[in-house]
Parts: sequence; structure tokens; C-alpha cells
Amino acid sequence: MTNNLKLFIKITPSKLPENIRNFIALNYSKAKIVYIDKVKDEYEIKLSNGIYINFDKNGSWNYISSDDKLSENILPKNIAHKVKSIMKKYKNTYVFEINRRIEFYRIRLTNSLELRIRHNGEILLA
Repeated sequence: MTNNLKLFIKITPSKLPENIRNFIALNYSKAKIVYIDKVKDEYEIKLSNGIYINFDKNGSWNYISSDDKLSENILPKNIAHKVKSIMKKYKNTYVFEINRRIEFYRIRLTNSLELRIRHNGEILLA
């Protein structure tokens, strides 16, 4: 019989890998870390500004969501440019969720639009 339970381990910010601490300090310097869960080799982090970030075992983020607006600037410049140009078509629309996949970024906007953009900037779905 296998045990499929996830084991959540609470850790302190000082125990996070350096690249994760640097990412948070660079992009969310005004926010405090509310909690950190370590599940296997991944880190689930909630910030005081309502942002939730999931990092993989290498310390690279693979999922970010927010109760409010996410900055497109956390995306590579070519992807951020595409997202900003699409959002210009819609009034009062912003990004609230970004999921980095192996082949593309999945970006969800508040107007229910889902974008899929390859790492090279090619739009797959808009």
C-alpha cells in the first residue's frame, strides 16, 4: 500500500534557497512572507500582499497568482510585451495568474481571457 499523502513542512524565510529569497526581494520587497510550505522539493509561499508563488526544486517560480493585479514585469520582456499589447485592447483588465509550463506561459486575465504564449513569444491562444 502506497502513501499518497503530501508532507508539508513549515520553514522560515532564512531556510529558503538564495535565488527564491532574491526573487521575492527584487519583485515584492514591500511584502512580508505570510507562510512557506515545503512539499517534497517544491516551495509554496504566500505573501502579505495576497500573492501566492510556487517554486520548483531549482528555485524557479512556476506559478504565481494574486488576489489583485500581478505585474507583467516578472515575465521575460518578449512575453510581457505581448501581454501588454493584448491588454491594451481591453479596459480595466489585468493579469491575476501566471503558470510557467515547459513549452509556454499560461496567463489568465480578469476578463476571463486566457493567453498561451511560447517562450519565444509566439502566441498560441488569445
